[in-house]
Amino acid sequence: MTAPTSSSEARAARRRRVQQRQTVVFGGLVTILLVVALVAGAMWTGLLPSPLAREFSSAEPTDEPIVRPCLPEDATPMPLSSITANVYNGTDRPGLAGETSDALSVAGVLINQVANWPQGAYGGATQIVAGPLGVRAGYSLARVFPDAVVALESSREDKSVDVVLGAEYDGMLSEDEIANLDPDEQLVAPQDCEPVETPSPEASPEASPETSPEG
Repeated sequence: MTAPTSSSEARAARRRRVQQRQTVVFGGLVTILLVVALVAGAMWTGLLPSPLAREFSSAEPTDEPIVRPCLPEDATPMPLSSITANVYNGTDRPGLAGETSDALSVAGVLINQVANWPQGAYGGATQIVAGPLGVRAGYSLARVFPDAVVALESSREDKSVDVVLGAEYDGMLSEDEIANLDPDEQLVAPQDCEPVETPSPEASPEASPETSPEG
């Protein structure tokens, strides 16, 4: 009769040791989870700095300073229907370039490409990028966008322009406001603009009727 009793006592002792180990393990895990939760809460509320926190940085469209081109003397706006534009989204707002290109198309602008800005994020409102042949088109289209900046891309050889929408973009003029723009109002470049050497018509591919988009 003593063997079964000893066996039962041994099993009971093993159960107690297992239960004690489980209690220690689970208690340790709960303690660790509580500490992690407290630290995370302190980081969330700003009481402790997060090792992963860093300031958000918006990449500019180019590392070089923006060149603001000068306009020809007494330049007036071009009809929007004569302007070809690429529309780029320089933000993390999905669909922004598509919505804007639709509105520009309704206003008469010929849309060539709609995509994300390949140079990353743009921190401004709207940047209109134009080559030497597209300066007047750039300033004409800039009237549609409040706070737009016209930038020169000297290597561009055609008259098309890029519309880059940035983090501060807050919409373009409405259809009625665009229709009420004065077509004879003189275009104005900023005082710090730089003169632009315009290629001769013979050097421009668009000067030839065979290469014209109108065909």
